[in-house]
Amino acid sequence: MNDNNNQVTVAKEAQTIGGALKVIIPVALGMFLVGFDADLYFFGGAFITKIIKVSPFYIGVASSGFAAGIAIFSIIGGYIFDKITTRNGIIISLAIISIFSTLTGFVTNQYELVIYRFLVGFGTGMIQPEIVAFLGDIRPKMRQTIIASEGIAFGLGLFVAPFIFAAYSTLATFDIPFIIAGIAGALLIIVVVVLVPSKYKPYIKPEKNMLEILNLPLIFISFSFLFFGISFFAFESYATPYMEAYGLNSGEAAVAFSSFGLALLLATLPGAIIGDKFKRKYVIIASTIIMLIANILMFIHTPVFLLMVVSIILFGAGYGIYGNVYAFSQETVEDQWRGSAVGFMFLIFNIGALIGGTLMGGAIALVGYRLAGLYVMVIPMILSFILITLTPKIKILKNVAT
Repeated sequence: MNDNNNQVTVAKEAQTIGGALKVIIPVALGMFLVGFDADLYFFGGAFITKIIKVSPFYIGVASSGFAAGIAIFSIIGGYIFDKITTRNGIIISLAIISIFSTLTGFVTNQYELVIYRFLVGFGTGMIQPEIVAFLGDIRPKMRQTIIASEGIAFGLGLFVAPFIFAAYSTLATFDIPFIIAGIAGALLIIVVVVLVPSKYKPYIKPEKNMLEILNLPLIFISFSFLFFGISFFAFESYATPYMEAYGLNSGEAAVAFSSFGLALLLATLPGAIIGDKFKRKYVIIASTIIMLIANILMFIHTPVFLLMVVSIILFGAGYGIYGNVYAFSQETVEDQWRGSAVGFMFLIFNIGALIGGTLMGGAIALVGYRLAGLYVMVIPMILSFILITLTPKIKILKNVAT
């Protein structure tokens, strides 16, 4: 008992403001790397497929491979948080993302593209629930406010990536942006090793087994997240080619696409504070309405630059507020299973993501961009809204570990 009291842990370190910032910032920045790598590919996918001379259909295939890697390893990442040294899990995940993001910059055919994006998804699948569970468990009374730090970092990565890709790629090469991602990941690993204690907190055996955490609120919110995943990955995979197909140039497309990350960056913290102060479920419902309106605006008219910017800003802002689903999922289970609950959420979300990119690509081939967007983005967002509206109230659970 005395050993536990004297041991340096993340939970103990985070009790002071300085200590909290020391552990929160490096861990949250892991999501900067996730967002930066993802948007390098999602924004640059149309250019990459042209340069390596393969069908644009492989944008969606590689996106689905990325989502498959995330889906398969999301539950593993959450379980690692609950059972294994969290810092080491984050370091391993960062290494995987850094290596295969860098290799993405050197692909020469569709097979390498799909394989490398799948392996980046492997690391991303592990790191997302690790980071969200890590941040959400530090100070439960302001759970989503602290989780918001990862959303801000993620939004920053999404925001800068299109500009980095546009600035450092050419008509024949796209390696430098992904090398930058690899270097950023390596530096981040060093910072985490230096600043974050190796032990998260003393382990207390949970009262329930893993299967018992699957309660109705968690299941409903997860399937709301699934339909959001379909819509989100349809957008991420094909927003750039959609805009270019209707005459927007690469600079306009970069500004419009990056506005998603900027809006997410600005809306995440206010959305988190509101979620911690008021009924979280109603905040999530409001966010789905905002994203539904955004999706309708994207496809109700052929792309016009200002209308696309406004609709993408609304989508990003709604996503930032929708981040309250992470805190909601953690609040449905006892303390010792919060990582696994988040991992389950990401598993279900990325099944939707796996469907979204491929479904959008197939729908575009059949009915064109605008109708495909209405079918593959708007309808899933309506279903997401219905499911969160029907989500039962959470039974308030005591934190049994501190």
